[in-house]
Amino acid sequence: MIQWLRRFLYESTAAEFRSAYSIAESVERLRAATKRSAFSAIGETAAVGKVSPDNVRLQRIIPMVHNSFKPFFMGRFEVRNGETVLTGHFGMTTFVKVFMTFWLGMVALFAAGFLLASFSSTALYPQVVVIGPLLMLAAGLGLVALGKWFGRNDAAWLSGVIAQALDVPRVGAETRQETTIDVAAVPMVLKGVALFLAASGVMVLFMDFFGPRVLSAQVVGPPSVAPWWGNWHKVYAVSVILLAAGVWRRRPWAWWGGFLMLGMSTITSLLAMPMSTPGVPPFMRAVFGAFAVVVVGVWGRWWYAQRKHFLWTAAPTV
Repeated sequence: MIQWLRRFLYESTAAEFRSAYSIAESVERLRAATKRSAFSAIGETAAVGKVSPDNVRLQRIIPMVHNSFKPFFMGRFEVRNGETVLTGHFGMTTFVKVFMTFWLGMVALFAAGFLLASFSSTALYPQVVVIGPLLMLAAGLGLVALGKWFGRNDAAWLSGVIAQALDVPRVGAETRQETTIDVAAVPMVLKGVALFLAASGVMVLFMDFFGPRVLSAQVVGPPSVAPWWGNWHKVYAVSVILLAAGVWRRRPWAWWGGFLMLGMSTITSLLAMPMSTPGVPPFMRAVFGAFAVVVVGVWGRWWYAQRKHFLWTAAPTV
């Protein structure tokens, strides 16, 4: 059990990449193939991190996805027999290892303490108190396992980026070069956006027709809170559903429509703020409004990067 837990949390995979260039040129080539901050990779998947002769620390950044348990590459450049070598290992960061060790250790101590105390005739703990720490321990281990599963391809992907930058061919390694667009396949990211938009439109229609019947007035809220007038919310719902269909079919007009929807959502939210938050001071409303604009700006930048998935030229007929 101890050996399994040690491998589960602390195991790393050694890796070496031989470069066809000097250390200085290898560093420059790897810097050119990677990005320095996660924000700069908000539009597309990229290798992000620090690159210097004595410290290379890279991770795979997937836009709008955070995974603390994915593998990082940590290494350094050195010269062996006149040849430049980037040597290091893939594994979770030291902070994550230390934090999970402390957290799992404390939960395990509580679990053992309550479990032993439950056998005492003088201690009458509720069953949930005894079982709770054990469930938390299982959930923590499961969370780490899930994060490692989601990041199972990151090491191979980073290896492809590093090898390509250092001009070292690696058979079967996935690189970050874009392949020719497939007009028949819908990218997963567009599927997710389309399903989210369709669900939003359906929810608006559901609340319009069935909300007052199945929900109380306290849940639905007073009519003055809604930023809609007349039947415009129905038009909005139908428009969102049509936009979802356009995104799924990768139509260029749907890409432009995404910006229109983001802009309209921001404007209506700002207009509805005085009615929906009557007790909030104007200064706090201004802060919330500025934050909303920043969030929409980030999503707008991300949506702009999805332009590559849309069919800007007509597909050839067979």
